[in-house]
Amino acid sequence: MTPTFCRDCEWVVAESRKRSVMQWLCMRHKRLEGQGFVHPEYWAESEPFLRCKDVNGGLCELFEPKKGETE
Repeated sequence: MTPTFCRDCEWVVAESRKRSVMQWLCMRHKRLEGQGFVHPEYWAESEPFLRCKDVNGGLCELFEPKKGETE
């Protein structure tokens, strides 16, 4: 089985690709607005999507190859 790399995925937020790979964002994993989920009284100003490093375990079911690229 071939692992899924966010580098090759259509759903990485294009603007986030300019940052360190640890800061890339995934458009398929929307963050619930404002909630930090660490403590019910803690609300954070956060990016609108979860970071790729936190949601891709190597076999992402939401992976889609970047348009215009072939394997």
